[in-house]
Amino acid sequence: MADLYALDLAFDLLDSAPADVLAEVRRQLTSPDGLLSTRGPAWRVGGMLVGEFAPTDRGGWALTARQEIHAEQLSEVEDLLLLLAPHIRPPGPVGRLRFYEHESPDLLVLREGRVVQLALDPR
Repeated sequence: MADLYALDLAFDLLDSAPADVLAEVRRQLTSPDGLLSTRGPAWRVGGMLVGEFAPTDRGGWALTARQEIHAEQLSEVEDLLLLLAPHIRPPGPVGRLRFYEHESPDLLVLREGRVVQLALDPR
């Protein structure tokens, strides 16, 4: 059995986000071992794997990514979100995480400087 998850992220970073934080986002999107770097059809979760990062018209940066990640990478995802959390505008939902066999995702929400996982469908 595969321990794969669909990870969907969509949020804006403040224009005051430090250069090293922006560099880490770019590395995750472009490095062969980056969490957000895979492109093309997903293996198990369906749809396409994408990652985009660009400046916004109102200042700051927009990040949108959809990736297929293994359970062993969940701690890396948490580390990345902890790094980004202080720079996300505004606090609130930042994405979704869905085990590939489940119908409903869990919501990823920024609360008090941390990202928490909220189950939308009790299993």
